[in-house]
Amino acid sequence: MSKELKEKKKVVKVNTYESLKALYYSGKVKPTLNKIVAELKNDSENIELILLACECLERTKNIEELSLYADLAIKLAPNVAEGYYYKGVALQHTKGKEQEALKNINQALTIDPDNPIFLKSKASTHFLLYTDYHLPLKLAEKHRAKTEESLLRVIELIEQKENPNYIDFLTIGDVFVLFSKGINAKKYYFKAVNAYNSCDESEQNKNIYKDIIKGQKACAKLMDKVTEE
Repeated sequence: MSKELKEKKKVVKVNTYESLKALYYSGKVKPTLNKIVAELKNDSENIELILLACECLERTKNIEELSLYADLAIKLAPNVAEGYYYKGVALQHTKGKEQEALKNINQALTIDPDNPIFLKSKASTHFLLYTDYHLPLKLAEKHRAKTEESLLRVIELIEQKENPNYIDFLTIGDVFVLFSKGINAKKYYFKAVNAYNSCDESEQNKNIYKDIIKGQKACAKLMDKVTEE
């Protein structure tokens, strides 16, 4: 294959990914996934498309397919953290697989140790184990401590950032909801909305924006509950 042809294929590959990413960001999750599946028939080792498929599948809660695509991502790119993260998410939603989920999320954190999303997922997995009625009390307490440790690390990392983005603000808002600190959560959800509206349109992921609005509603319920008490 000539150098010129290789460069043309590379450009097509990048343009395909960017166009599908834009479609996903517009909020059209299932149409994006359908197009990705069609593209992968001709380009089965496109890791960017595979990870974008994982993102779509996580959002649609198609856990079985997510697990398969995550396995493929790990096989093709074992040094890319996201494959392990998505595998962890898939296992997290499978009863009895929480420890295996932690193993994968910890592997993602080995590659990318300061990723707030990974840390939040680690915390939620530890919390699932903490709330397992059948787990011995000593083990449950260890998972409670790990939950808190991971969540506090998320807060620390994001509050230290010079230029947090709207995803960071959403993530820390969600963490404060988990800590039942409604005022703090409310502050960060407002920052998330402002950061979303002020960033370049090409970086505005409407799926994440929906999560921000959902977070605001959860925060409002939390604050109403505290007021009632």
